[in-house]
Amino acid sequence: MEFIPAATLWVLTILRLPAALDPNRGSVFRATILAAIACTLYIPAVYYAVDPLLGGQNRVGLATLLSLLLGFWQFRTAILLAAVSDEEVRHRQLTFGRWAAGIACSAVTAGFLTSRVDRTDPNLPLAYGDQPGMAVFLWTGSAFIMWICLDIARVCHDYVPRMHAPAFRSAFILIAIGCILFALVLLDRILYGAVTKVALADSTAATILTVLYWIGETIAVLLVSLGLLLPRLAGPLSRGRFGLHARLLLVEVGPIWNRVASSQRELILEQRRASRLIALSPHAETQLHRRLVEIRDCEMASPAAARRLNAHDRAVVERAEVALETHSGARSTR
Repeated sequence: MEFIPAATLWVLTILRLPAALDPNRGSVFRATILAAIACTLYIPAVYYAVDPLLGGQNRVGLATLLSLLLGFWQFRTAILLAAVSDEEVRHRQLTFGRWAAGIACSAVTAGFLTSRVDRTDPNLPLAYGDQPGMAVFLWTGSAFIMWICLDIARVCHDYVPRMHAPAFRSAFILIAIGCILFALVLLDRILYGAVTKVALADSTAATILTVLYWIGETIAVLLVSLGLLLPRLAGPLSRGRFGLHARLLLVEVGPIWNRVASSQRELILEQRRASRLIALSPHAETQLHRRLVEIRDCEMASPAAARRLNAHDRAVVERAEVALETHSGARSTR
């Protein structure tokens, strides 16, 4: 279970690679790669393997928390850039975020360096939480991440109603839910530390909290990742849905086209009858448009052809025309 969040974030990082140097979208890439590094280092097997390479003494723990703090800061930056249109408000919030990140990272580093953490142990709160420096390290990091998560959820809540594109609204809702879940996951770790002070680490309560932590972290990462990907997937998904709709309309329009065009072959491009296999055409939208144009041409050229259309046929043709017009209009506004 602990590998899923890290793997998801590395996949997301690769997908965001083309935007790495974009001044408006680069913060998302930086957020994902920093979070991916943090989640990877936090895996116990990786932690134990990497810490000796950094000289031991839990330096990988410091690297993990700093990566996480900077990743959350960059993620908040990306959300503000995407959601807040008022330049003055956005500048003020970005500046505050930079100062908060700098103070938090400085406090975390100072707290770690003033602590004695000789033995490699990924569970720093249990092993060294009684030291003042380590308390600063842990509580500053926790407070900063909790604030970031709740602030991102606030920004999403405030600005989602103003978004007109359904894909962006859905994306920000997913991100807000994921951030709230991240905050709950952090609360889980705080409760875990309190429980293990009065009970064994393998007690029922501690085990339940550990299971909830890994499940919650995984779901939170998946929700935020899906939220980040949704705007990019909106176009292909919309085209895919309309492609299927166009194929179904082709099946309905086919018999109508056969009846109307049967006696006016000089007005149509394709001389053979339309079969249901036309729905498998790779260019369904173009085929549908051509069939509708030819039906209307035959109507105008021959009153007899127009009489071959009953009320149901006209409803089908009009519905197909409206679908094409709506899709073309939506595509031109994107």
